[in-house]
Amino acid sequence: MEVYIAIDFGTAFTGYCFKFSESKQVRQPKWGEEYGLNTPKTPTCILFDEDENFLKFGYDAVMTYTRQTRKNEAKELFLFDNFKMELFGKELHRDFMMTAKNGKEMRAMKVFSESLKFMKDHALDMIGKQASGLKYSASDATWVLTVPAIWSAAAKQFMREAATEAGLVTESEPERLIVALEPEAASVWCKQLPKEGFMEGHLTEAEIIEQVPGTQYMVVDCGGGTIDITVHEVVEGGHLKELHRVSGNNMGGQTVDKNFKAFIREIFSEKVFDEFEKHHPSELQRLMYDFSICKRYDGEVLVQCPYSLQQIASEVDDIEAYFSRDNDVDWESGQILLSGAKLKALHEDSVRGIESLMKEILKKPTLNIRYIFLVGGFALSPYVNRFVKEKFGSKCQVLCPVDAQMAVVNGAVMFGMMPNVVESRISVFTYGITVVHFFDKIKHKGKSKYVSKDGVQFCDVCFHCLVKKDESVPFDEAEQYIFNALEIDQREMLFSFYCTEKETAEFVDEEGMMKIGFLTVSMPKISQGRNRSVILEIKFGFTEMQATATDVDSGETTSVKMDFMSK
Repeated sequence: MEVYIAIDFGTAFTGYCFKFSESKQVRQPKWGEEYGLNTPKTPTCILFDEDENFLKFGYDAVMTYTRQTRKNEAKELFLFDNFKMELFGKELHRDFMMTAKNGKEMRAMKVFSESLKFMKDHALDMIGKQASGLKYSASDATWVLTVPAIWSAAAKQFMREAATEAGLVTESEPERLIVALEPEAASVWCKQLPKEGFMEGHLTEAEIIEQVPGTQYMVVDCGGGTIDITVHEVVEGGHLKELHRVSGNNMGGQTVDKNFKAFIREIFSEKVFDEFEKHHPSELQRLMYDFSICKRYDGEVLVQCPYSLQQIASEVDDIEAYFSRDNDVDWESGQILLSGAKLKALHEDSVRGIESLMKEILKKPTLNIRYIFLVGGFALSPYVNRFVKEKFGSKCQVLCPVDAQMAVVNGAVMFGMMPNVVESRISVFTYGITVVHFFDKIKHKGKSKYVSKDGVQFCDVCFHCLVKKDESVPFDEAEQYIFNALEIDQREMLFSFYCTEKETAEFVDEEGMMKIGFLTVSMPKISQGRNRSVILEIKFGFTEMQATATDVDSGETTSVKMDFMSK
């Protein structure tokens, strides 16, 4: 029996669910029961010992670390949390390092792959128990890994390589791992929900959105790290067509946590807080975790103040004195009382970030959006929820699915079963490759020059556009291009990939051009000299770019691995 396993590797929390192909039920584990908790996800937190050996993941990592109260013990251990955002907006390479809470560095690839390996082992173990003792191995499953829509091609590749290192798939069977975009997965989930599947509001007309072709809706995925937005239209057969390029930013729920931390530092003074942060990292961890739970509440909230912070602070001044300067915060026997107004103010940056993204899309006259679906753990924040309804509720119906924080992972399993559900996507950038043209003194004045072995001059920084920004690309459409050899004895052809936010471009050295990757095609037969060509075929319409190249003379077609990492 085929099994599909989806892992939602989140900034703050991580979860998975699975589904047997013959069964209708999507199943998921419960986390934290041994700590009196019961949550559908576990904190994205991983702990290694002083020799970089994996110890714990999730609640176990948080609890083991916070119990190392003898501060020297905690300092020896490598704890990473909220590390997913390390992949955002950076130039990535395989040996890129990340800093743990103890200030020491470790390879990011190891941190990510050990986290995925833990989820893989946990999932296979649980599936084995459900499948009446049948032993399932990683190669029996189709895996779906979700990533933010705004991730670069390099970040997607980084996650794929981490999953391969973790043993989810082998290099010989990459098709067993599907990379899904978080808001798309959530869209696949929301479109098939009956009206009882939403917390409030009623779906008008039909019971289920996917039954009404032509319906346009927006999915706003509010995660811990990122806010991701996609706009879809239902087409025949319940498939989807993307109407606006995915957009997003890094203003997720963690922005509120950062603001809270800065506020606490302000109250207790930098000197007190920095000493606390340096010597009691595990207690700070607990404080931030306690606060993250408060984000789900409306009005004033109580947050337990760590004992060490109280001690350090009271050596400098009377504890009540710290709280007399600000009306939005009070001291209540060992607890910090935040007013509703303060909690709202801590949300302000995030909420404005969400608003600007949504406004940008809703002002497009060609769109006729009926519904806005709010998904992700941060969508459960009353401040986010209320704000979106107040701001946009008169234009569209704003709905939040009952299991908002599970919409992505539940939808990801369904996406794995029908990866062609999104029939076409809008390109976020203009993509192309470097080509050479005969050097033209006027057109190529001041540009880089390449002289072939027999003295022919070429301009070697010309840009050949493959797909334009905002162009709609069918998921299965492969663009074909033919390129000829430059040198008589050339044995391989190298293609360098570039992208730009401009719609048109002529040269790869123009401002705004980014080199994003390359691929190499071997051309072993050289008897035809320069009279040889390569056919390059590229698919842009899926969640990851795919390319194949054929050396016409040898007839060899290779599925070429496009490399988007800098080394």
